[in-house]
Amino acid sequence: MIEGRYLEERRTLLRLAGVEDREVLDIGAGPLTLIAASEYDCFVTSIDIDTERLRETERLAEEEGVAKKISFEEADAADLPYGDEAFDIGVCFGTLHHLEPETRHAVLSELARVSYERFIVAEFNEVGFSELHGEDDLAPVDLAWLEEELRAFGCPVVHPLEKMTIFVVEKKA
Repeated sequence: MIEGRYLEERRTLLRLAGVEDREVLDIGAGPLTLIAASEYDCFVTSIDIDTERLRETERLAEEEGVAKKISFEEADAADLPYGDEAFDIGVCFGTLHHLEPETRHAVLSELARVSYERFIVAEFNEVGFSELHGEDDLAPVDLAWLEEELRAFGCPVVHPLEKMTIFVVEKKA
């Protein structure tokens, strides 16, 4: 059984993304990778710069019986080692706020570059961010800034949820 916080938000993102039977890049290893492989029959490439997080997610994938559908790779999201349009869909769930503000644009550019059909970015609003990171030094992503940044790659469709906002950017008609 897949465990973690914000599982319904992850499932909502995957449903909005239309990931069934697609090749998906997931920036930031975690439960979304497992859900995509087990519930949506995707082949997922899960990247992270944190090797411990990659190993832990890989262990969980083995427990869930979906490890053969997932490639776990250490990679920098601001400089992805993949060709243009290498994945049908790219996903970035709650990862940008862990990055320095000056790195966020590069991550979005790379996500757009390696995604063929669409890419999806989800970030916490004030309610979700304070619930998750209320006592630490991280800063939330300005969602208006994020929407404006995403306009450089297409017209983002915005899906506000109770604790986060999901942005879907179509690349191919």
